Amino acid sequence: MKGNTFGLRLMEVAAIALIAVFLFDLSAADQGFMGSNSTSANASIAAVESHSAKRGFFFDESSSVSGAGQVSIKGSFRDNALDSSGWMKGSGSISLESLRSMDKAGREVEFLQKSDLVFAGGLLKNKKSMSLPLFEKGRGATVSERFNLSHLDRSESNVIRSYDRHNNSMVFDTALAFDGKWDIENRRGWSIFMNRSKQSYTGSFQTEKKIQFDDSDLV
Repeated sequence: MKGNTFGLRLMEVAAIALIAVFLFDLSAADQGFMGSNSTSANASIAAVESHSAKRGFFFDESSSVSGAGQVSIKGSFRDNALDSSGWMKGSGSISLESLRSMDKAGREVEFLQKSDLVFAGGLLKNKKSMSLPLFEKGRGATVSERFNLSHLDRSESNVIRSYDRHNNSMVFDTALAFDGKWDIENRRGWSIFMNRSKQSYTGSFQTEKKIQFDDSDLV
């Protein structure tokens, strides 16, 4: 009897051990399945967030005008990474070809502005500013212009690009002949320690001017 009882107890212990192993395997399988689903869900969320971060817009505007009379032109583009604004007004004879475009995807912004302008027979005034706030990790850079002219023949191109706080550039490139007063200024930084350059001309002049800021790693 004692032998039979001992044998039955051994069989019971073995059966319990087999059941425990089986349950452990099922639990591990369930955890692996849930872990796989969790990883997949996290990947999907990351993909959506990445897509959302790249959302942006594109704007393009071109114009052509020729004639005589009153002139009034205003425009601005404002973003965390760039700022371009200005106005021009007067009375006289004008011929203007212009193009402006802005392309934004996430934090990456590119702004382009070109113009060919001939003005005579009156008085034309303007004020313009271009800023790159993120230049040199937020130190900032600005180019500004003002004029009061009776004659102007100019070809101009402006480009602003900003990809992050370590990759920003701005180019102001102009060639002009004029009668009157023309002021051009560029600044780097916002404090009393800023680097600043300013030029002013009154009379009849022909000039070419190019100002470039770039803090990218490629320089």
